[in-house]
Amino acid sequence: MTEKYWRIFAVIAAVGCLSVFLKWQYASGYVLGCIVSVITYKILERFCHNALKARNSSGTLGHFMINFGIWAAVLALCAVFDQYFNVIACAIGLTAVKLSIIIGSILYRD
Repeated sequence: MTEKYWRIFAVIAAVGCLSVFLKWQYASGYVLGCIVSVITYKILERFCHNALKARNSSGTLGHFMINFGIWAAVLALCAVFDQYFNVIACAIGLTAVKLSIIIGSILYRD
């Protein structure tokens, strides 16, 4: 992702953090989802770089199972500690990086 896309992500994250005025659990779930979204994106970026460098896509299934496992663990954590995190807000936060890529590709058609 280029700097433009990270700016879009920052705006999306900031708008989501405004949910603190509704209920603080919404904001904490959203922030947790955004953090994990960035982490899983960085893992994906590193995996793609290594796969292209090696010209080998072995380990793809394991990689995606790890990413989805991380997502599932975070959502389970939110479900167990629902007094601190909102599950729906966390799920929306988990899609923040993908949403910023989609919005950026619509806005910056080069």
